[in-house]
Amino acid sequence: MQPFFDEHGFRQKEDGSFQNDTKSVIVKYEDDRQMYTLSVADVEDGKPGEYSELVAWLFDDSQNAKDAVAVGVDFVGSLRKHMGIKIKRSTNTSEVELPSVSKNGSMNVNGLAKKMLDFFPPLKEEYKNHIAEYGNFLYLNFFGEFLVPQIKTVLNSGNKKQIKKLFDLFKDIYVQGDKDTVNTVVAVLCAAAYQDEKTVAVVRETLADDTHFLSSFTNFLPIFSKNKKLMAALVK
Repeated sequence: MQPFFDEHGFRQKEDGSFQNDTKSVIVKYEDDRQMYTLSVADVEDGKPGEYSELVAWLFDDSQNAKDAVAVGVDFVGSLRKHMGIKIKRSTNTSEVELPSVSKNGSMNVNGLAKKMLDFFPPLKEEYKNHIAEYGNFLYLNFFGEFLVPQIKTVLNSGNKKQIKKLFDLFKDIYVQGDKDTVNTVVAVLCAAAYQDEKTVAVVRETLADDTHFLSSFTNFLPIFSKNKKLMAALVK
């Protein structure tokens, strides 16, 4: 988060908060909740007012350094949105390579990304911007911001040919993908269908001939809304 703080004039105070002329921000870990929290207050006459919690992320012993990066990225994104600051996209994307499928034929998250970028070509430029900005592929955040809305649009389009084409890809990935990739596909579908019975119905109808995939989706759907980490990353 430090580059964002530096760019927008935030300085760390003695109490650990970060403050500029208009906002004061507190990032802390709450042991009892096992969560990182981001709280914000308006600044008037150099003093912060009442803090309100903007976002919280579950972070227990099962999390790792990549998860910590994801928390920081999401906190920055939440702050940008709260403050009305648009992301400054890097223009140096010419050297960013698009993801590819593993040469040994296995399907990982990068392979999933390639399949999705091929299906949704406009996302290729967003992918390059993402890598140029963050330096690596924070796939849950990227899928939440760009892929989930695209999937939702296709599922609600009524275009059965396009829907079938998309799900043929998902079914293939579900069979060939490693554990993380399969879990990601199921989570992304749950995010697209979150609080939308029409989309849920389309997913269930389309997966009717794949009982294992359908069972994974159906069983995870009620769990998804309780997973704060996935909700923060995939539902924008």
